[in-house]
Amino acid sequence: MELPIAQLIPEMIMLFTAAVLLLVGLAPSDSTRRLVQPLALLGLAAAFITGLGYGVPAYAQSQLSSMAKYITLLTAAIGFLSVLTAWGMPFRSDPSEPDTHYRGEFFALMLCSLAGVSMVAKTTDLVWLFLALELVSVPTYIMVATGRVQTAAQEAGIKYFFLGALAAAVYLFGFSYLYGFAGSVQYTVIAAAFHRAIAADHVPYIAIIGLLLVIVGISYKIAAVPLHFYAPDVYQGAATPVTAFLAFAPKATGIVALIMVINLTGWRLPGGSHGVVPSLLAVMAVLTMTVGNVLALWQRNIKRIFAYSSIAHSGYMLVGLAVGPVLLSSVGKSGGLVRDGIGATLFYLGAYSVMNLGAMAALVYMQGKTDAAEDLDDIAGAFSSNPWACIGLAICLFSLIGMPGTIGFLGKFYIVEAALATHNTALAIIVVINAAIAAAYYLRIIAAMFLRDPWSAPVARKSLAPQAALALCTVLVIFLGVAPAMLLRQSNAAARGEDYQMALAAPAAAHGARFAGRFAPENAPPPRVDVAAVAP
Repeated sequence: MELPIAQLIPEMIMLFTAAVLLLVGLAPSDSTRRLVQPLALLGLAAAFITGLGYGVPAYAQSQLSSMAKYITLLTAAIGFLSVLTAWGMPFRSDPSEPDTHYRGEFFALMLCSLAGVSMVAKTTDLVWLFLALELVSVPTYIMVATGRVQTAAQEAGIKYFFLGALAAAVYLFGFSYLYGFAGSVQYTVIAAAFHRAIAADHVPYIAIIGLLLVIVGISYKIAAVPLHFYAPDVYQGAATPVTAFLAFAPKATGIVALIMVINLTGWRLPGGSHGVVPSLLAVMAVLTMTVGNVLALWQRNIKRIFAYSSIAHSGYMLVGLAVGPVLLSSVGKSGGLVRDGIGATLFYLGAYSVMNLGAMAALVYMQGKTDAAEDLDDIAGAFSSNPWACIGLAICLFSLIGMPGTIGFLGKFYIVEAALATHNTALAIIVVINAAIAAAYYLRIIAAMFLRDPWSAPVARKSLAPQAALALCTVLVIFLGVAPAMLLRQSNAAARGEDYQMALAAPAAAHGARFAGRFAPENAPPPRVDVAAVAP
């Protein structure tokens, strides 16, 4: 299945802008090099506009799936905020001195990685998926190592690179097994092969092993257990804007890639009442959110706290994937705000990206002993000197906890709702318990800002860009927490078609229709499946 090149206009804009930034960053004139960050913002704004459909031929727009549109818009929006947060990168050793180099390669790498994130949802075969995953990963290795001059950054970059290469080898090996099973790398052919095997009640071990290798390998991208050990060291060693970027780009890529691959199986394989795939995802979800939250309680470094927090939030998203799609007749028509676990996961992905980036922008603005506030002592008593930044950080942290009135509350609520709707009560209870555990370490950060006396005079970064990023994220956290209809509508549309993925007993033609519906154009009629015939 070939994709019209016009559907890749947003990604081409990002890559073209990245090439321009490389050239501008080499200019001898300081005034010319100062254009690097504004040009990056302009390129991302243009990608967002084309993601909305403006400037894209009608035939290409009509053939683009809702999932691809959602991920493109989310990537461009979060990328815009990430550029504001990283304004002035790479940072100097002295946090009180602004950088004057205006290097273009850092932001060029960021845009290349963002192009890969946007491209993952548009892939139609395993080879293209692998290339998109690596387009996201390779620039981040360099960003981690070169984001600041401290030795810890180079050490973190080396760790991240070698473990990332290992994970890539694992899921590429899994891709080879899936190719051997289906005889093709095309999604439609692999999906049909899975359905034939499931209908015959005989799924070859080569297919199961390949699928497990892919799930485990891609779980590295989202720092899920058991491939989560790298996250604390890498998050701490990298510059804070890079840490913020790592919390979005690889995580969004991994979540979307898991959806694309698991969708090939129809979300069910033989092996128990719930199937092998959902059971594996449920176990990973429980371990990931519990390990992340419990270990975060022992940390004093804020970036390590956010690293374990990122692990925990990956666990929440895995709950949505474990729930998977549900029958339209059981929930989607009237029973819930989200259609299924996939829609809840995509909503949570957008919510987490905004509130986490806002918290990181506040740390960049307030600074500390290095390039940003990293330790609890760095922000002790910060409210007296930076009240608005502390209030914005507190709002983002309350959202990460899941307090009502914020987008974080709705994200967790929709995950729990999807779990309860599919009778996964145990998963819902564990999510609530973990949210309560997470409140302890988030409140420690808030208490340090508002209740402790400062150890030394805090220094705020002079650039207005991190302040703008913090302000925008804070407004979005509150606005989308009160009026989530826009993001909810987009995430539900991105999950459209999953309702037809439920039954193994459906005929092969119906399975092909269900798979096509998952990636169907937004204005295409839904595939016809007799829900009554496949309902349990």
